[in-house]
Amino acid sequence: MTAQLRRILIIGLAFLAGCTAQDAPPEEVAPAPQSILQRLDTPASRVLAVPKWVGVLKARSRTSGQWTTPYTSHQWKDDLTYLAPIEISMLEGSNFGLSTIKRGFYNFSRTGQDIFQGQTISTQVARCSDSALARTAFIEFPTDSSYKMQLTPFTGLPCKGTVTQYGTTTDTEFTWYTLSPIQFGSHFVFDLPAVDAPLRIHGTKHLITSDSTVLANIPNPIPYGMTPVEWDIEWDLRPESDDLDLVLSAENYNDWLPLAKLEPVIGSSLTAGSLEPGSTLVVKAEAVPKPDSSSTPKLKKITFYLKSSNVPGIAMNTPYENTPPFGDVNRDLQFEQDKNALHGLDFIDIATVQTPEGEYTEAEAVVSSFDFGGYGEIVAWGETEDGESVLSMLENPGSTPGVPLPPIEGPLLLPKRASDSFIADKWKADTNSLSKADLDDSDVLGEGRGDPGCPGDGLTLYEEYRGFILNNEHVRTKPTDVDYFLNNKIGGAASGGINLFSSLTGIKVHFVSEDDFETSTRIINSAYNKATHQNDQHLVILREQTGVNGTSKAHGGPSNPRNITHIGIATGTLNDIPAEGRASIIAHELAHSVNVPHHGEGGIFIATITGTGTLRKETPIDNTLSPGGVEVYLEPLTRAQPPRELATDPYFLIAARCNQDGTQSVFSGAHDCIMRYRADVLVHLNPANERYKRYFLTGHNPEPYGNTLCSTRYGTGFNAGTNGRHLGAASGRGECIKKICASDKYTLPVWTEPPCTPIRTVTTYPD
Repeated sequence: MTAQLRRILIIGLAFLAGCTAQDAPPEEVAPAPQSILQRLDTPASRVLAVPKWVGVLKARSRTSGQWTTPYTSHQWKDDLTYLAPIEISMLEGSNFGLSTIKRGFYNFSRTGQDIFQGQTISTQVARCSDSALARTAFIEFPTDSSYKMQLTPFTGLPCKGTVTQYGTTTDTEFTWYTLSPIQFGSHFVFDLPAVDAPLRIHGTKHLITSDSTVLANIPNPIPYGMTPVEWDIEWDLRPESDDLDLVLSAENYNDWLPLAKLEPVIGSSLTAGSLEPGSTLVVKAEAVPKPDSSSTPKLKKITFYLKSSNVPGIAMNTPYENTPPFGDVNRDLQFEQDKNALHGLDFIDIATVQTPEGEYTEAEAVVSSFDFGGYGEIVAWGETEDGESVLSMLENPGSTPGVPLPPIEGPLLLPKRASDSFIADKWKADTNSLSKADLDDSDVLGEGRGDPGCPGDGLTLYEEYRGFILNNEHVRTKPTDVDYFLNNKIGGAASGGINLFSSLTGIKVHFVSEDDFETSTRIINSAYNKATHQNDQHLVILREQTGVNGTSKAHGGPSNPRNITHIGIATGTLNDIPAEGRASIIAHELAHSVNVPHHGEGGIFIATITGTGTLRKETPIDNTLSPGGVEVYLEPLTRAQPPRELATDPYFLIAARCNQDGTQSVFSGAHDCIMRYRADVLVHLNPANERYKRYFLTGHNPEPYGNTLCSTRYGTGFNAGTNGRHLGAASGRGECIKKICASDKYTLPVWTEPPCTPIRTVTTYPD
């Protein structure tokens, strides 16, 4: 720092000190800051004479309550925990020190609800676990025996969340409440250690604030518009040692992944908590002499501080309702008492362990993981026999055997990861994702498949990494796959169709059991913090049903999975149709759940055709279509006109052109595509005076079942050309391979169904 800059800074700090001193209550009035050098034998002079101090800053802030009026109610519950290393550098020749509050880590929770006349009109939800940027503040010495600590790390701490109002949910960013050093500075004046006491800057403060006011207690009831916020803040600093570094490392650090243990056993419902960790990591803090040190360093005490994420559940689909309330009980990474006792450490709490007082050159702590996507940071603080201290640093990644480089500043990130990511480098490397951000969702199907305007599978990279509990097994999905989750209530009879769907679309199908999701929502990634979540992704339910008119249906489709309430496969399809046809029909309906439509709409009616000989009676099940006589013929590639014997099945899918111009039927397009309906019977458009005739394929061999996903809108096979049986697909239809959209991130337009009145006539049938 240049002399000129130092002078400017001192003047600015003196001005700030004068401003903040004005709000001191009568019992805390202090003299103005001294601008002259103090005597060397005062408590303040002893502290100012130490160039640098190091330690830790911890805080807990919370607020909860309710406002009520005769018609409205607002309820809230917010919680914040925070920890950061802190350094203070004394400014020579001044009465101040600069505080550097280093990169910290915080857990932030906010829930709120607004009720009007008994109805919830708005809810606010936010949860996050994240690193906080470094901040600067200052310390000043109002008297020879006191100091004023200015703290600023809480102002503006962000957390992404949602607001749901009248059924509409929008993303928003919340920030934590402000603890202004200007408004509340007088409440942070503390006594310095006496001249014969060990050098230490230590303080604790409990404060209740509301806006710019300090409260003696939280009123009951809370007045409308008041938000009392409680603060519990502690800092502890000692002179920095010049003789050693405290270097953190971890066993198997490069390969370690956070895990959770699945409990209870198969067949029971899965809960969010687990008594045993899924994985552990041994972290070592080692005292290393500085290059110019002549002695072997030893520490009197080493303390480990663990800062952990607090993500709901243990995997992305762990039911949110089963997670413990926000607080320590749900920390993803923890110190366990028994495991750390084996390493000679005293257990303070799940975030703090330390050695008993003694002589140490190193110490080891055990971190236990209770979540498949847990993340955090660990720092250590060592105290020497002569009252100095040292904050942990990290091994320099550029060091080589025999050529060590000085350690670097920073916490040990858990797991090993980039500072802007919560995902283990190990998993990113294994999945070729090192360059991808945690919110990445760039999965593609490849081979020309998929709607180019709808990439991804609705899961962020972090969600794929954290994974899912599927059939009592943990699965981390792959960012190279477009993932799709299916609850198959039909069982083995649906396997052929599911496999065909997966093969044709390139989609990776994951099977989900009844215990793996909340049936009322079908959300597969419901246990999340907003910072790593973009949208709710839904699974699809496949089940048997008595079909409408004996048909199967993707209810809510074609669309993406969030709009598909379920897929019903007709009982007749499962029981009476050969395996090839069953597979094609099931794959067809599954394709509707990823937004693949028919080749056209309409041009179809279902009817019974009864009687003997050439003249039969046709009775449509749609009572708006008149029954009557029809002549029955066979039709291979060319027409033939012998009478035919009909099968006992009385229902036939009959294809006809539409009376509305430009409309193509569900039978049009590529003849072998699973999205084309297959007709039993055709009404030829021409000649117009023969539209009472019904043509079947030779030998009652119906049109083939589809076994491809088409890449063209033109008719193929018997649909090809101007004289094709059903012609090409409707405008905007066909090319099914390019329609696939599996992600719920997108709000898709509804596929319209143009009206279609079948062109058909009947003749007289003598009953």
